[in-house]
Amino acid sequence: MRRIKDFLYIFIYIIFLTSCVVREIERYPELFSVASSSILGVNGYLIGVLAPPSIWILEKDNYGRILFGYREKNRSTTSHLILQKQSEEYVYFYPHYNFLLDAFFDSGIIPSEELEMLKELNNWNQPMSDSSKFVRARIVGRKEDGPVSEDKLIEVGKLIFPDATSTERQIIANTIFLRTDRYGRSIYFRRNTAILFQPDHSFDIETGILEITDRFNYQTELRLFMEANGWDTPFEE
Repeated sequence: MRRIKDFLYIFIYIIFLTSCVVREIERYPELFSVASSSILGVNGYLIGVLAPPSIWILEKDNYGRILFGYREKNRSTTSHLILQKQSEEYVYFYPHYNFLLDAFFDSGIIPSEELEMLKELNNWNQPMSDSSKFVRARIVGRKEDGPVSEDKLIEVGKLIFPDATSTERQIIANTIFLRTDRYGRSIYFRRNTAILFQPDHSFDIETGILEITDRFNYQTELRLFMEANGWDTPFEE
């Protein structure tokens, strides 16, 4: 009888935490969508615990841009991002330099000069740029899985990390989708490594992986990696 009660308590607790995650993301689905399409490894919850993320608005400019904070319980960083604009279905943001990652998780210190630089890079309080300069991402209420099949993700995961002891389900759970380009290329993230697939879901171990060496400052490193793999250019088989 005690085991049944323990099981019920655990089940009710999981349902409660799941609803917290949904409620937090439902408050700001557009901001969650920017974060989950911009920052490597953003998942929307703490795997195995379902602890909800924290999302809060810091400031808005005269043209509707939003500066906001985002934090997940399993990440020792506070992220600050800028949303350029949104429609009913999509959010729009500048690629690569629309966010900064702050290592001062516990103190909550946000260097003002870094925030001012982030604003400058994102044309804060300037007339809106043409939408062709933005990344467009669908507004979602949960993290998307991405276009590559689970079998392919497992195959590539074992190829990249041959000595890992992860089960196939753990490989899937810990391979986090970032976004696709206009031609179908996609980027995922696992164990401090960015993984890029071409539109036909092919993968080249020589060029398709990037080990992130500085988890607080990788924007340029990631941009160069994406460009070297033809990101946002027509695909030729």
